[in-house]
Amino acid sequence: MDRGKTSLTLSCIGAGRAGKTLCRLFAEQQSELEISIGQIINRSRVSAAEAVAFIGQGRAEEDFENLSPANIWLIATPDNTISAVSESLAASGVLRKGDSVFHCSGSLSSEILSTASDTAYRASVHPIHSFANPENSVHHFSGSACAIEGDQQASAILTELFTGIGGNCFALNPDKKALYHAATVMASNNLVSLLSLSQQLLEATGVQTEGGDNILQSLAENSLNNYFNSDGVAALTGPISRGDNKTIEAHLESLKAHPDWQRVYASLGEIAVGLAAQQGYTSNEQLDTISNLLNPVNKSTN
Repeated sequence: MDRGKTSLTLSCIGAGRAGKTLCRLFAEQQSELEISIGQIINRSRVSAAEAVAFIGQGRAEEDFENLSPANIWLIATPDNTISAVSESLAASGVLRKGDSVFHCSGSLSSEILSTASDTAYRASVHPIHSFANPENSVHHFSGSACAIEGDQQASAILTELFTGIGGNCFALNPDKKALYHAATVMASNNLVSLLSLSQQLLEATGVQTEGGDNILQSLAENSLNNYFNSDGVAALTGPISRGDNKTIEAHLESLKAHPDWQRVYASLGEIAVGLAAQQGYTSNEQLDTISNLLNPVNKSTN
């Protein structure tokens, strides 16, 4: 251990894709904190051992019977088990005064965590990052925004820890976590759903492309680049932006055989009408006509 550095031990409960990625990053980070990975507790010793192999440090465990103390405890289990896991951790008696316990849920606050006699500090950190591929995440996590809330002591050490792995940390009001998480789901999970739906529409036309290339890729990438390199509103193009109600009418007609697709198209179209109004490229009358075309579809879902 280097002089001048603070040496801490971190143990993880639930080292799945996110948990094991973060533990590896913590072990490899270079900052004033020197982190050693303690125990990796998964539902099976096999999966725990696999996580340890990926991390490069730690001791695989499958229960709470032989826990050793750690300065920091990461609970990276699914949201619906975080509370129960924290209760088991508190009941184990391994927590000490001054230890920190945190989870990585985007929708739950740190208040869901149980601690033994309130001795340990609580916090939550939600990295705005997709951990679908841990090996890829290890190399591309840096630059990810990280929402932090909780006890001041835990939040301070976690801000330093996540900054050390390249996170851009910001404070979050715990009362707004569910709304915040909905925003991130819309930008990530629902974006994947939207792209998948776009692909289904394309395949329904019978279009064949050479070499299996996805002809929507460059369009989607250009739209993302335009959105994030402008004020957002300016990135909107297409029939609604230019007030082309005949095209919208044709789209809705083509989607009649697929009511689910039509409803998604109409709902997103209503949002686009609001953006087009801000752009000012087309008249309110034209936008009202488009909105009236979309409204019957949206109302049919009520």
